[in-house]
Amino acid sequence: MDINYLQDLFAYDDWANREALKSIQSVAGSDGQARRLFAHIVGAQRIWFSRFRSPEAAQAHPWPEVSLVEAEGALSELRQGWRDLLVRLTPEKMASDLVYKNTKGAEFRTPIRDVLVHLIAHSAYHRGQVAAAVRQSGGKPATTDYIVYVRQRATAR
Repeated sequence: MDINYLQDLFAYDDWANREALKSIQSVAGSDGQARRLFAHIVGAQRIWFSRFRSPEAAQAHPWPEVSLVEAEGALSELRQGWRDLLVRLTPEKMASDLVYKNTKGAEFRTPIRDVLVHLIAHSAYHRGQVAAAVRQSGGKPATTDYIVYVRQRATAR
């Protein structure tokens, strides 16, 4: 897998998460289901990021209680953390296994490239749920399709 493409996917993921967060913030009383789902995106990314530092079961919670302000700060931390990790990955390292314990303590070995692709897919899945929750709350969901990101990036150049 091309590391530059993977870095771009993480840039897309950050952009899409920020767009989704803005849509939640625009809904009156945004402490509902959309916020909980978004907090899960943050919690899951924190867990996976911690697995790159230690194979022990993560101390972070997959469904944390975080405010939208805390979620915004977490996105900034995660963006920088993933950038730092990705620039250090060689093709050999990407093909190697990440050894980690899940939240129940069971050990797994998964190729790093597969973990990284999973992160992107996981966030996209839950952003879809966030969009549905925002719409149900009377708000306008963010358009977070990858092609929209690509078009906006091309226009900005």
